[in-house]
Amino acid sequence: MASEVSEALTRQPGLAKGAAANTAQIVAAVAAAVVGLPAAQQKRLKSKSADFADMIAAFARDDVPAERIIIPEPTEVEPRKGSGFGKLIDVEEGGRQLSAYATKVPLEEWAGPVAGSSALHDRGIARSTLHDWQKRGQVVALLVGARKHAFPLEQFVDARPVEGIADVLKIVGNPRRAWLWLVQHSPLLAGKRPIDLLKQDRKNEVVEAARTVFEYL
Repeated sequence: MASEVSEALTRQPGLAKGAAANTAQIVAAVAAAVVGLPAAQQKRLKSKSADFADMIAAFARDDVPAERIIIPEPTEVEPRKGSGFGKLIDVEEGGRQLSAYATKVPLEEWAGPVAGSSALHDRGIARSTLHDWQKRGQVVALLVGARKHAFPLEQFVDARPVEGIADVLKIVGNPRRAWLWLVQHSPLLAGKRPIDLLKQDRKNEVVEAARTVFEYL
């Protein structure tokens, strides 16, 4: 951006090459800062372009410290009133309305292949061992129906839960929420799925990402 601005300025008569280069650097820095602002702030800054020019001039003078530069407050305040929240309803009615909008999705569609304790026993995982893992929070157990649990198969390697599952469960708390996060592509992990990184012995990266997402919710 700076080079393009410099090239444009050098075509202006009477402007030295050094001055054009310096100006281009300043313009590029200001443009980069403005581009990153929300649209509302950009619009506000545009409406105060004259004040902004004065601020730059004041900032450039050595006898005027930066902390004395003040953006003038608007003299008039435009009152606005939103539409509000509408009619208030109780929790039970809210639950009924939410259920009407919700779409039931089979467990396997979002959790992947799952199995119960009997099927896992056939795969070499004893029921007592599975129960102990579940009790200690070392394995993801998804409630199916009133009391039964289904266990996502992707969390097991060599008939054991992948290391790091327990750490994520401790951070997230809710098994469904934890597993949904584990099998989705995460922007904090370069678009990779956390469960895949756990299988690559990259537990620390996954745990740190889980803390970033869930500890402040």
